[in-house]
Amino acid sequence: MTLSEARTSVIRNITDEADCCARESGPDKRAGGAVGRREKMTVGGAQRKNRRIKQDQTAKAAAAVAAARGVRKDSTKIIIGVIVVVLVAAGVVGGVLYSQHQKNVSAETIIPAKTVPGSSSYPQVLDKANATVLVGKPTAKVTLDAYEDFECPICDEFEASNFTDIEKQLEAGTIQVRYHMLNLLDNSSSPPGYSSLAANTALAVATVAPEKFMDIHYSLYQKQPEEGKAGWTQAQLTSLANRLGVSGATFNNLINNGTYKAQINKNMLAANSDQSLYQTDSDGTKGFGTPTIVYNGQPVNYQTTGWLETIINSAKSKA
Repeated sequence: MTLSEARTSVIRNITDEADCCARESGPDKRAGGAVGRREKMTVGGAQRKNRRIKQDQTAKAAAAVAAARGVRKDSTKIIIGVIVVVLVAAGVVGGVLYSQHQKNVSAETIIPAKTVPGSSSYPQVLDKANATVLVGKPTAKVTLDAYEDFECPICDEFEASNFTDIEKQLEAGTIQVRYHMLNLLDNSSSPPGYSSLAANTALAVATVAPEKFMDIHYSLYQKQPEEGKAGWTQAQLTSLANRLGVSGATFNNLINNGTYKAQINKNMLAANSDQSLYQTDSDGTKGFGTPTIVYNGQPVNYQTTGWLETIINSAKSKA
């Protein structure tokens, strides 16, 4: 194609385009307006659609924020709940470990073997049938019955306050004491049963070596386990008896067979139902408890100063 022909072609194309534009702006002007409105409607619909989209997006965003807040609240509650559970679990585990530690410490304790030097001066006689031990000279004018439990803390207080005076009168031959060893607090040790173990061991000692009864009785109150916690084990009680000089096959059989436990239970039931042994508690109710000290069939107020001397003097005046 020559330069002239190229110019002619370009001019022709420009002219054709101009004619085309003229036709579109001429007879089809209404159509162009319609297209404009439609486009305007399309643009307006798009705006509304965009607004709806933005509104939806805003609503969704708000919902997401609320949900996030809810999740955070729920998460906080869950976290708090987990913390509480962990703390409770830690407390339980700690309590179990502490309890086990206390049991281990208790199990490792050696009960000191104490002797009562003057006890060799008076008889100590076991009544096998009734599982009681009568100590003191048979010529004594006063006989006391002492109902005790080796785990009873008030019995421990009684012994601490009155042992010296009682022992003095036993050696002097003015009194006898019949010991009833009960298991009132059997369920107060962990594990249960210490009261029965201790009573059976003391009775086994009285069977094999009656002269050693006061020694083991005294020793068990000198080192008493705390009520509600671990009592001494049978191994510890047996060790105490051995160190006091009591051992052998007969003793071991009495321990292993729990020979006196049935009678100890029977004695406990009998004492608890015997209204002559009842005393009035601080709240006004009446019932049986340990220690109970009885003279002439009546409970004695051993908390009164000089109670033992008063009883002895009364017995002398009636002789």
